[in-house]
Amino acid sequence: MAATTNILSLLKFFASKQKSGVVDLADFVTYLRKYADHHLPEQPQLKTLLEDTMSVLQPEIDKLSEQNTIVVTETQIGKPVLIVKPYYIDTFAERYHEIKKNPSIPFPTVADLPKLAPRNIVKNENALDLIQRFLEKQDLNDKTLHGVLLPNDEPVIILPSNIPIRDLIESSLEKIQCMLRKESFHDYFLKKLTGTNPGKELTAKNFFNSFVDNPDHSVEMLAHSSEDYYLWHQLCYFIKQDYRKVKDYTQEDISTIQAILITEIAANYFKTLSMDDSKRENAFKMLDTFLNHPPYYFSYEAITKFVDTKGTPLIEQYTEQDLKDWLHERTSNGNEKELPELLVFKLETGERYFIYKNRVLQLLVRLCTDARQNVKEAIMRHWLRVLQEFGKLPEMTDQAKFEDRLKREVREQSPVLYALLSSSFLHLLTYEKFGDDEDLNITLFVNGELVPYSDLLLMNRAELLSDSKIKLPFWYSIPIISWIAKLLIQPSKKERGQKPKSDADIYREREADERTARAAGKNTNVGKKTSLREEARAAEKSFVPESSTLDRELESYERLWNNLIEKEHHKNLTEDVNSLIRDYVRGQIQTMKTSGFTKDRIQSMAESIVRIPSLMKIKAHSELQHYVQLYIIKLVKNLPNAK
Repeated sequence: MAATTNILSLLKFFASKQKSGVVDLADFVTYLRKYADHHLPEQPQLKTLLEDTMSVLQPEIDKLSEQNTIVVTETQIGKPVLIVKPYYIDTFAERYHEIKKNPSIPFPTVADLPKLAPRNIVKNENALDLIQRFLEKQDLNDKTLHGVLLPNDEPVIILPSNIPIRDLIESSLEKIQCMLRKESFHDYFLKKLTGTNPGKELTAKNFFNSFVDNPDHSVEMLAHSSEDYYLWHQLCYFIKQDYRKVKDYTQEDISTIQAILITEIAANYFKTLSMDDSKRENAFKMLDTFLNHPPYYFSYEAITKFVDTKGTPLIEQYTEQDLKDWLHERTSNGNEKELPELLVFKLETGERYFIYKNRVLQLLVRLCTDARQNVKEAIMRHWLRVLQEFGKLPEMTDQAKFEDRLKREVREQSPVLYALLSSSFLHLLTYEKFGDDEDLNITLFVNGELVPYSDLLLMNRAELLSDSKIKLPFWYSIPIISWIAKLLIQPSKKERGQKPKSDADIYREREADERTARAAGKNTNVGKKTSLREEARAAEKSFVPESSTLDRELESYERLWNNLIEKEHHKNLTEDVNSLIRDYVRGQIQTMKTSGFTKDRIQSMAESIVRIPSLMKIKAHSELQHYVQLYIIKLVKNLPNAK
């Protein structure tokens, strides 16, 4: 038995031989018998076609009909015929190839189909939807006749599924060009276009001439003329307006109107695409700006939450895949001798952060400055307790042990600093010239090894031990009294030298205790200020890292935006800024809802404050804004009890 595909091939060949897609079933059966008789010696399986042609052919015809490849119908006298769709797909595709050579040839329409062909052989679709969908993605095949439904009930254009949509657009543009090259139309429409653009006559003229004189690049011109879409729409409007005055349309007039409508739809699509591209490009520029501002390192989750000046999330202005591609491109765009501009480092918890390489040193200096005081206080507090218990630690006298202790403290209290110092790119980064501030160039490596943590934190073991001993009561230096006290005070060996909790741990525990106490004494009559304090504590988690505290972050950002050296002036400036923040927050709280103190509201309030003219003079604008956000949280957290 012959395969369905073989029957279809024979059917297409027979249709092309008789130059008609309407095939008489009886004639085709006769042709099959002749074909089988002729090819029987090399294809013995064709014997079945000779014995009972219709019983073999009918199942194959049914399959092709189910696949919508052919249509089985009858003539007026009841004679069965087959409408071969692939024949018309190839025929109309050939028409488009002819249009490329001669734009005056009209587009194929439904009127070009035979009367016997049912109209559902064409899959009609709105021109706007079809053109936009195919410009985004089109699968070329020989299975479908698409009907392009145009506005104003213009004749439906047939587009075979093996013709790219860009060919239809290109043919439309060529038809318009062909019309505009005629002397009677050229000067007329050029005058209308330049006359309606006063002050831009030269721009309009150049656009018109560039379009008319470049038929080979018309689609590219339409797709990339981001500044000329207004002129495109004007030109199309003038041509349509002029053709409306015509009473009796010729076939060429109809074809030109169809071309204008298709061009308008394509121009709108490319205009929207250009606007989206521009919007996406601006969003990535804004993202780049955010990444270059404090705190300089951001997780992927934080990056997806960035918003523009209007409060619209940037992730809505580009797709998540666009963002991943953008990050991948910037984290892998370095050549063999340079690191990429955007670096990635990972904390021990597995969380990944992105940072621009020209900000690494700046961040390291800031983190070392922030960590120094915290690490110093933690070690001194521990050492003082050990000394009070008449104990000693190896790190007090052994520099190597002291370095290990500093490393552990940094690891716990500043995970980001520890991750950067342990990163694989830091060593390579020292060989590159980077950063805008040459004063920030410091030595991180000596003989290929990272400098000691004591040098990074500017901490001296002997001085630290001396400062710890100074805090001991004077009688610790009196032998007899200290010996008696040692017998009474010194704890067991198991308890000696236990490391105290860090400031961040103590801070978190105190916050948890306060929440527990409030929950235990809470009643159903919760005041507004009490609710706002709860909202502030919840919002604090979004602004303060787990390894830090609110006060520590405030001090850190204050040093960044307030760079006055003179102590009194520095203090006065900070107090003036704090006073402005307090006055603003006091007024906002009066009208704020109990559930209105959210992260977005805090950011909005901070933006309003830093726009105050007196604060606009402060150069470190982003650092000031971060400080304002944290100070607002502190103020609301410490609201007095509601009366």
